Amino acid sequence: MIKAVLFDMDGVLIDAREWHYIALNRALQLFGFEINRYDHLVTFDGLPTKKKLEMLSIERKLPRKLHSFINLIKQQYTMELIHVQL
Repeated sequence: MIKAVLFDMDGVLIDAREWHYIALNRALQLFGFEINRYDHLVTFDGLPTKKKLEMLSIERKLPRKLHSFINLIKQQYTMELIHVQL
């Protein structure tokens, strides 16, 4: 029986920003896109993945039809990183 559920939505318990950065770039690289470290820190850090993908579509012509797939793959990569890191 589950007695409690713990959510860490703001990085207090675990700072997973780097994991999300790595995972998103791995997914983007499948299609020839990437967010460099500077752009990540200055523009994209802290934004939801869907917002990042929309920005990439506007600024770098990432096809919108790839958003759902990239988001799905990014989540899988993130889970892999979590299992390795924890």
